[in-house]
Amino acid sequence: MIKRLKETVFKFIGDRKIASKIRICMFSIDIMLTIFICIFARGYFNKLYYEEVEMQMQDTMNVISESLNNMYDTLLTNVISFASTPAIQRVVVSGRDQNNYLNQEGVQVQLINLISSNSMIESVFMVNKDGTCNTVYAYGVRPEKNLSDFLADYGAIGEITWLPNCQSPFLQQQDVIPIVIPLSTLTPGDNVVITTKGEEVATRLVVLLNLQKFQSRLSLSNANYFERSYFVVDSKGNNISLKNPQSMRMVLESQDFIRGVKENNKDTQIRQIADLTDNVVYSQMLPFSDLQLISVLSKESLNRKIAAMNQFIVLMGGAGLIFSVVFSALLSKFITSPLERLMESIRQIKENQYDEPYETKYDDEIGQLNAAVNSMHCTIQSQISQIKKDEHEKYQLEIQLLAEQINPHLLYNTLEGINLEVLNNHTLVASSMINNLGTFMRIGLNYGDELIMVRNEIAHVEAYINIMNHRTNKSISFQSYVEEELNEYRILKLILQPLVENSIKHGFRDEKWGEAVCIPSIDVRFYRKEDWIYIEVTDNGCGIDIEKAHDTIYRNEPAGGHHIGLHNVYTRLKIYYGEAEMDFQTIPYYRNSVVIRIPGK
Repeated sequence: MIKRLKETVFKFIGDRKIASKIRICMFSIDIMLTIFICIFARGYFNKLYYEEVEMQMQDTMNVISESLNNMYDTLLTNVISFASTPAIQRVVVSGRDQNNYLNQEGVQVQLINLISSNSMIESVFMVNKDGTCNTVYAYGVRPEKNLSDFLADYGAIGEITWLPNCQSPFLQQQDVIPIVIPLSTLTPGDNVVITTKGEEVATRLVVLLNLQKFQSRLSLSNANYFERSYFVVDSKGNNISLKNPQSMRMVLESQDFIRGVKENNKDTQIRQIADLTDNVVYSQMLPFSDLQLISVLSKESLNRKIAAMNQFIVLMGGAGLIFSVVFSALLSKFITSPLERLMESIRQIKENQYDEPYETKYDDEIGQLNAAVNSMHCTIQSQISQIKKDEHEKYQLEIQLLAEQINPHLLYNTLEGINLEVLNNHTLVASSMINNLGTFMRIGLNYGDELIMVRNEIAHVEAYINIMNHRTNKSISFQSYVEEELNEYRILKLILQPLVENSIKHGFRDEKWGEAVCIPSIDVRFYRKEDWIYIEVTDNGCGIDIEKAHDTIYRNEPAGGHHIGLHNVYTRLKIYYGEAEMDFQTIPYYRNSVVIRIPGK
């Protein structure tokens, strides 16, 4: 089946013209090349785009990480300065000694200074061991908020801890990210330090970062040409900085995401931790804590960009294909036009219409082939001209020989008859015979021309019949019917005389009974039908053996000596006119006709 299909396809293509073959081949190559280029370009540029997106995302995450690290370092520096002031030291010491009471008003200035030290800080307050708070007087607590409830979970925190964002407990403040910084004292000297894990905590400083400003810092380096989101989570994958976690619910609740966050706790390298249905998630551990910076890249946005890029590649491929098709058509035309013109020249040579040789512009293989064809045509034409000339001379000689072959004894017998009439003193008869013989010879010779007018051919055969009537003492009746337009028409000479002679010798005399017709008659007619001229010779003799007559004229050599005249006439007509027909009709003793048809042009 496959082999037959292959043969059919190759046969179909093989039968096409060269121009079609070139177009098919080049179009096939163009399609395959376009498909290959589109697939290669799509894969290459998609990979390049992915790498560029990932590289930009890594750069962005590094910038964000560095920015957060700087912010955190500044914050700790400010906190250390804050904790080193005497007023704060007294609060911390008081927090460790249950019997020591400190007026909160002593720390107001330091709290305000700490808030003013960093634009990210929305508010700060201190949570003492006894559950009391040191806050800024200007910040009232929201009516719906119970500060003790807000601080309930802080008692167990023994190291710097970032908590999930929440609403600030203070009036006229936005959502915040709480950072709990435990403080303790070193003795002797009551120096206040940030507590490390396992140490006793005297006081906990709670810094409330402005959530909006914090998230804005995460988005500073976000690129506009693809959608991605940045937020911070803790080591367990809990949201820290997302104000609306529902927007990332599918990500935050994904087991792949949670597992990836838990596993990415070794260094600050950026890693892809989850490849979800709609998003690709990357994570980087922040250097100052166990927090992780999360980047969520939307596949929809990425695929939309890639689809647009792929569409552009396809459009470029289509444009390239159209250009290639047009170029292929022009190229095939450039290559095949000389071939088509050469084929046209060969067709004209075949139909003998190549009058003006075609010369090509270029001397390539086709130009050399065209020159060879022109040279061959010139040689053939020269040979044909020579052959025509030789054949014409040959035909002239044959016609002359055949004309001279027509009863050479006629002249001798007629002269002998005239001599007898003179000896018998029949001068009038002899004169008439001499006159008819002169007419017969003058018209027959026709000054060497091979063509004669119809009226002269009629006069020639009439003179012959008169001579035969004198010689044989017969009274053959002769009549001629010629269409008026044919009187001056020129035909091959000596056509009628052999036919009339055949009627006299064989039609009016039966081989058994001798004279068979009492009143012999011969009629000659010339008429035209369409593009043919008909010559009809009719007698009322004993009839024609049609089969024998046909056999005689169509043989190369006539059978016997009785029909040499028919054979010679037909041969001369074929030689001169190229196409001629001779037919026979017979009704014995009534109407026997020889009908000749020759071209009328």
